Amino acid sequence: MSTSNVTKKKVVENKKSKEIELDSISQTLKNNTHEFTKKLESQLPLKVQQFSELYTAYLHSVNNTFDSCITCEKELFEKLGVDKGIIKAFGEYTEAHTDMMLQQMDYYAQFRKYSTDTQLSAMKSWDNFMLTMMDYNFKIFNQFK
Repeated sequence: MSTSNVTKKKVVENKKSKEIELDSISQTLKNNTHEFTKKLESQLPLKVQQFSELYTAYLHSVNNTFDSCITCEKELFEKLGVDKGIIKAFGEYTEAHTDMMLQQMDYYAQFRKYSTDTQLSAMKSWDNFMLTMMDYNFKIFNQFK
């Protein structure tokens, strides 16, 4: 068998293995939607790993930058004779802003949880509505039998 015939045969086999009885447009769209979802789900571990690697590299870079600044700052402040009280006041000032920012991050996390809960509730309501409509349609169609 030639290479082109083998390739054609594999293509035909692949198409046959994916063939599903498609008797409606909705079934076709449902199947395609499931394919998209499966693809996204399969890529999730890779995306989490990529985020983790990027975060680690970012954190390493930030730490190196600050370590370099700390060394230079100490030498410079000693040579200039900067009062330690200024550094302490700056620390207290930034600590207040840091606390405020951390609180805002907590508020945002709570908002995202509330938002997700609301979306899940809406999806559940939609599903319940669709089940009710299907029951209603079955009752109507059964009257014509």
